[in-house]
Amino acid sequence: MFRIFLLLFSLIFSNFYSQKISGLVRDEDGNALPATLVFNMATEQKIYTNLNGEFSIDALAGHELRFVRSGFERNSKIITSTDFTSNLNITLTRDAAEIEEVKIVRLTGDIHQDSKNLAKEDKVHQLQREIGVPLPPEKPREKAADFKKDVVGNLLNLAVSPQAVYDLISGDARRMKTEYRYEDMQDNIAWILARVDESYFTELGISPEKSKAFVQFSLGIEPEISRAVKAKNLSKVLFYFEETLPKFLTR
Repeated sequence: MFRIFLLLFSLIFSNFYSQKISGLVRDEDGNALPATLVFNMATEQKIYTNLNGEFSIDALAGHELRFVRSGFERNSKIITSTDFTSNLNITLTRDAAEIEEVKIVRLTGDIHQDSKNLAKEDKVHQLQREIGVPLPPEKPREKAADFKKDVVGNLLNLAVSPQAVYDLISGDARRMKTEYRYEDMQDNIAWILARVDESYFTELGISPEKSKAFVQFSLGIEPEISRAVKAKNLSKVLFYFEETLPKFLTR
């Protein structure tokens, strides 16, 4: 009974002293920023700014609010008692775009020479466009057997592959898919860590030796991060990191 009373008292106490804090999020030019994520690090409550860049969220003095929007540098604010008397004015600064040197490469007709001249990430797309012939994937893999596609789908045509049946029965297909998923995750982790400085993780409260664990954890609970890596969209990856961070720190 005492525990129930204590719990009810804590809830009433929390609700009594919890206050709404409001504000406006703008860019450096003074334009309102709608759909900006506002996250209370203490309570894990999150809301988004409205079309006018306005927000209102529960907070207490000492709570940290973080403001995140794709294409902008993250901002944060530690709430003080005086912040409840007026609206907050938050400014987000645009990310400095990393513009790589552009090199114009003309195809010579010699595929070996052209392959050397083209950058690795541009090779597939430019050669496909110029030659008009699809190239093999950058990482060739043996296709893992699928029960629906390789067995059920081919029953009517009597074209069931004995190898596919064997792979499914023996468990080779399952092991192959598991291995591919592991390889893809390791590739995604390496891609992210090669592009994100250690200071970013330190600022999030993650020590350098735990940065890989955080990236792997985030990839495991948020499938959109893998899709963002595939699209080479680093800013989107960092955006989702803001959402997975509290779960990683409190797991």
